[in-house]
Amino acid sequence: MSAYQHLDDRGLASRASNVRMFVLIEALADRNLLARLEFHSVNHRSLWRLESQSELEKHAPYLCQIEPGGDFDTWLGDNYDKVALTWLFTRMSFDDLWQHLRRFSKFENEGRYFFLRIGSPGSLHLYVASIAHTPVTVARLFADGGIEEFYFHDPQTGPVTAGATSVRATT
Repeated sequence: MSAYQHLDDRGLASRASNVRMFVLIEALADRNLLARLEFHSVNHRSLWRLESQSELEKHAPYLCQIEPGGDFDTWLGDNYDKVALTWLFTRMSFDDLWQHLRRFSKFENEGRYFFLRIGSPGSLHLYVASIAHTPVTVARLFADGGIEEFYFHDPQTGPVTAGATSVRATT
């Protein structure tokens, strides 16, 4: 079963034709993920600049555009119960979404910069929960409606959160 079929089974894959679906995933999700993305020619890009900090590559969040019915879609579907990721439903292009998400991948505190692990669905979900009380920040994260929904899929979270959570933009 493909990853898109998993979404379809949950009623998430049938969106309007102008909504694109992307995956946000950490390289840690699978030890061969980056090689697999390259091998299957998946359009992907790290949200972090890693040129001078290559040791962070395995923790880096990657934005991926997965084609339905492709080889990577099939692999991801076969491994869906092992891989943590976040689906994004948006009308934005790959480049626009990538640039937008980069703004949320790090923050400054007292002159020091920190990377946020937004490629981890648990970390991104925690971040969304932490800004829920500030509608302006939430609206910015959702690109003022450009991102319609995040679907957090983490098979390791156990029965407390049922493994997946969806957060929608509200206008």
